Amino acid sequence: MAKPDYEALNTALTEALARCAAGDRSAFQRVYELTAPKFNSLLNHQLKDPEAARDVMQKAYVSIWRNAAKFDPEKGKPFTWMLVIMRNRGLDHLRALARAPETEEIEDAIPDTSSAPEALVQISAAGRLVSRHLAKLPAHVAQCISLNVVYGMSCSEIGSALDVSPNTVKGWIRRGLKRLRDDLPEATVSAYI
Repeated sequence: MAKPDYEALNTALTEALARCAAGDRSAFQRVYELTAPKFNSLLNHQLKDPEAARDVMQKAYVSIWRNAAKFDPEKGKPFTWMLVIMRNRGLDHLRALARAPETEEIEDAIPDTSSAPEALVQISAAGRLVSRHLAKLPAHVAQCISLNVVYGMSCSEIGSALDVSPNTVKGWIRRGLKRLRDDLPEATVSAYI
């Protein structure tokens, strides 16, 4: 199996999303053609219901069309941006299925569970440190680690989305995390936490 050309795909998607932001429907068709098979496979695996997967995928593509102007290629890859939208729409669907009927009692005192400003600053600094070291890894390895660690995707889901075997994804993640662990001595990380 030939390795997919992720850079060419991401370049084509970046250009098409920029044209979508300007209202170009043919560009949106191109986005769909480049990504629909992967996203359909991912949602079928996630939802285990082909009809629900089609409905969720349609809603996610509408969201991509409406939010194309918000995509910033400086902050990430277009396929990953779209993949997160697809996966989140799938999770929203699963949550809606699992939602219990609402009760009439409303809790008057809801505790504030938000993080303190100091903790948010520390988390942000640690995130920048990890991002710098992630950027040193091959793009496909950093993408797999982000999808697994940040977005909670399984190796099977990532493999399905990227058209590689789950075992390959596991190997990329394992070797990438080992390299990060070697590059980030505990003392450096502790300074940010």
